[in-house]
Amino acid sequence: MSDMVMPRRSALGLLGGLATAVAAPRGATAATGSIPGYDTPEGKLRALIMMRGALDDRLVIYWLRSQYFGLADGAITPMLGMVSASFSRYRPHKDGGYIAARGEAAYFTDFQNIDVQSSVRNPYTGQMMQTPERSPHPSPVRIQADSTISVAEGAGLQFRNVVENVEIVGGDVLLNERSMSTLPIPGGKPSLYNEIVTYRAKAADMANPAVKRPVCTTSVTTTISWRSWMGMGDRPGHILAVGVGGFVSSIDQLPPSWIEATSRLHPDLLKDPVAYLAPVWNGMG
Repeated sequence: MSDMVMPRRSALGLLGGLATAVAAPRGATAATGSIPGYDTPEGKLRALIMMRGALDDRLVIYWLRSQYFGLADGAITPMLGMVSASFSRYRPHKDGGYIAARGEAAYFTDFQNIDVQSSVRNPYTGQMMQTPERSPHPSPVRIQADSTISVAEGAGLQFRNVVENVEIVGGDVLLNERSMSTLPIPGGKPSLYNEIVTYRAKAADMANPAVKRPVCTTSVTTTISWRSWMGMGDRPGHILAVGVGGFVSSIDQLPPSWIEATSRLHPDLLKDPVAYLAPVWNGMG
């Protein structure tokens, strides 16, 4: 997307009698035999919602720190960083699957992710890049019963999302989510954004019927077309971004640089993220 980072009420038992008809997740105990297996659509959806959001409608708070590298001529060059936080709420949809309200505030930083910066020097051109400001607006997310994800798409934006099969490795549950988006640019090359998010949580937590939101961490790898504000012109190459993130229970646990920037730029979001999501949350079908 142009100059943008993709960019994220009751338990799943409301999906009906499916839970008692399928096997437990691999590695689950006998006590969790009512939970659908990960190799079923129901089990995969349950895992995705637990790690991406929650099985109830609580406010879910997520942070991400990324480092952006230029990738040109086979070499990587440190460029800048990004710090972001997103807020979301999930609930079952009447037609199956889930629907969510989600919004994100993201800021560019120096490469070490220490301070939010309005400008960063481009290591390729030597010129200062004026990093853009983006107003955080919440939007709806639809997750179908087969774990297909769709988002509100802007004019001309083409978005595709794939959720891989669940894996259990060393007592952890892992799930990969791939997103690919293309935005046509009049008179120029399309703007591309491709992202892979790996969610990781403890298998024991995932298999516990009482857990609606497990402790979960993420790793993120992204490839992005040069952005216009970078001043790269026709230079071959693109951006490679790598990041780590996680979920927290309160805003004061978010990265200090994000809190400081949001207190200046979007104080209403910092004060009441539930109210920030309310226009989308209350209007969803």
